[in-house]
Amino acid sequence: MLLQVLYSIRSERQLMERTQYNLLFRWFIGLSMDDAVWVPTVFTKNRARLIQHDAVIEFFNEVLALAQRWRRKFGQSVKWKSWGLSRP
Repeated sequence: MLLQVLYSIRSERQLMERTQYNLLFRWFIGLSMDDAVWVPTVFTKNRARLIQHDAVIEFFNEVLALAQRWRRKFGQSVKWKSWGLSRP
């Protein structure tokens, strides 16, 4: 789901389609090139279960806290570019 949020992917179906051919997505998820990508409906059911038990909410709260600490540490001196981070 982190990939879905970071890359503004609107649906689980689109996420699974992109995971089929995107090696970065496969690496991040832990899939090898030969592994099958999950069926979108199974992914949706698992996501609903995670949200029901607050695991996803806790995870995203931690990611948000890390981002806030990063911003306090580096402030506005960090510029986002399409290829990554740079410092002026």
